[in-house]
Amino acid sequence: MNAPHIDESLRAENARLRARVEELERRLGEAAPPREAQAAAGERPVPFEAVFDLMPMPIFVHRTDGTVVAINTICSTWFKARRENVVGVQNVLKNPEAERTGIAEAFRRAAAGEVVTVPATPYDHATGRRFWVEVTYLPLRDEAGVHFVVAVTRDVTAHKEAEAQQRRSAALLESIIENAPLLIYAVDTEGRYTVANRRVEEGVGRPRSEFLGGDGRGFVPDEALERFAAQNREAQASSVPITMEDRLEGPDGTRVYITTKFALRDEDGKVTGVCGISADITERVRAEEENLRLQEQMFRIREETLRSISTPLLPIAAGVLVVPLVGKMTRERADLVIEALLHGISDQQARIAILDVTGMPEAGAEVTDALIRAARSVRLLGAEIVITGVRPSVAQALVQLEADLGGIVTRGTLERGVAYALSSRSRQVAAR
Repeated sequence: MNAPHIDESLRAENARLRARVEELERRLGEAAPPREAQAAAGERPVPFEAVFDLMPMPIFVHRTDGTVVAINTICSTWFKARRENVVGVQNVLKNPEAERTGIAEAFRRAAAGEVVTVPATPYDHATGRRFWVEVTYLPLRDEAGVHFVVAVTRDVTAHKEAEAQQRRSAALLESIIENAPLLIYAVDTEGRYTVANRRVEEGVGRPRSEFLGGDGRGFVPDEALERFAAQNREAQASSVPITMEDRLEGPDGTRVYITTKFALRDEDGKVTGVCGISADITERVRAEEENLRLQEQMFRIREETLRSISTPLLPIAAGVLVVPLVGKMTRERADLVIEALLHGISDQQARIAILDVTGMPEAGAEVTDALIRAARSVRLLGAEIVITGVRPSVAQALVQLEADLGGIVTRGTLERGVAYALSSRSRQVAAR
C-alpha cells in the first residue's frame, strides 16, 4: 500500500474518532445538567479525580495495550514511584516478570471483558518488609467496548499471615496427635471414625485407611463396639469429660486402657462427635498384678516363717518336747502355738510337753487363756504338759480366773521342768 492511501486511511479513521467523541460528549451533556444548572440548584459536581486519589488501595488505570495512563496517590506512596516515571511509561504487557507470573495473561482476559483476580503474590517493599498483594483487573467499557483496564491492588498480608499461622498450628497439632504415646481418635455422631493416629493403627493392627469412615465393625469385637457406643452416648450427653477403664482383646492378648472421652462441638455448640484419648496401661496392670501375687506369696512365706520361729519345737529326749515361748502373746499367736504343739506331739509320739513361758513378761488374758487351752488340748491327746518359768503375775492371773489346773505340772525353771520330764519318762519306761 502506497503513502497516499495510508494518509487517506488515517484521515478517515481520525474523522470517525472525532465524530464518535463529539457524539459521546453530546450524550453526556444531555444526560447531565449543565454546570450552571448544578450551581443554580446548589449542587456541586462530583470530583471523580479527587475520589480516585483518595481511594485507600493502589489503583492503576491501563489502556488495553497495557500502558499505564493513571495512578492514584497511594500508588506513589506504596510503591515509592513518581507519577512521571509510571504514567505513560510502564506497560504490563511488556514486562517479562508479568508474563512469567501470569499477570499479563490476566490483563489480556480483562481487556477482553472479563473480571480477573490474580492469586496473592509476595511483594518486597522498599522498607524491607514483604507484603502479599492481590490484584483484580476490571474492564472499563462503554457501548463501543473496553477501552481501559483498572487494576485494583489489595494488601492481603494479614490474611496470608493468618493462613500461614493456621497451617503451622494445624501441622503442630497433627504432629502432636500423630506422635503422642496415646491412642487418639474421633468419631462422628453416627459412630464413624473420622480421625485416628498411628497408635490406633498399631492397636487395631490395620492401616487407618481401612477403618476411617467406618464404625469399626470387622476390626473391633461386637461386644466392645456396643460398649464404645454406650460410652460415646454418655460423652455426648455430658458437659465434662468422662473417664473409664477399658479392656480389649488384641493380637497379643487382653490390653487394658484408661480412656477419656469428651464431646466435640461446632462454633454453635452443636455436638458433632466424640474424641477419645486412651493410654495403654497393660504393662502397668500386669506389673501390679504380679506385684500383688508376689506380695501374697511373701505374706505366706512370712506367716510360715513366723509360725516356725514363734513356735519352735525342741525334742530333748525320746517322747519329750520343749516349746519355749518368747515375747508378746496374741490370740493369733496362741492359736499357732497350740496348733504347732499338737502337731509336734502327734508326729513325734511325745508323752510329755514342756511349755516354757520364762520369756513372756506380760500376764494378760491372752497368756493365761493360751496356757489353759494348750493344757486342755495336750491332755486330749493323752500327753502330759509341764509349764515352766511361771512368773508370779501369771500365777496370780490363773488363780483369779479360777481355772481348772488339774493335771498341769508347773516348775519354777526350765531346768527343773526338764529334770521332771526325764525322771517321769524313766518311771514310765521302768513300769513297762
